[in-house]
Amino acid sequence: MPTVKVTEQAHTDARSMLTIINNQMPGLINDLQRVGRGLKNPDNWEGPLAQQYRGVWDKAEGDLNRWKEALTELQQSVQKILTNISQAGGA
Repeated sequence: MPTVKVTEQAHTDARSMLTIINNQMPGLINDLQRVGRGLKNPDNWEGPLAQQYRGVWDKAEGDLNRWKEALTELQQSVQKILTNISQAGGA
């Protein structure tokens, strides 16, 4: 069986990452989407730069949705890390 090294710092960092993923990132992404959609609305902003922005926003919003999916996968990985740390005798 391979040797496993787990420090308190590894456990702390994994818990911190999970807290950020669970508590901060979803709200930030939702805020970006809400504000981005507001800027996309021609009733709120119109002109050449607004048109350029609207051309970019659709891709950006798609990227944000993919980021949400990636965060879900990362959340599962970090949770597995915490479980493995605990099983290895870490904090």
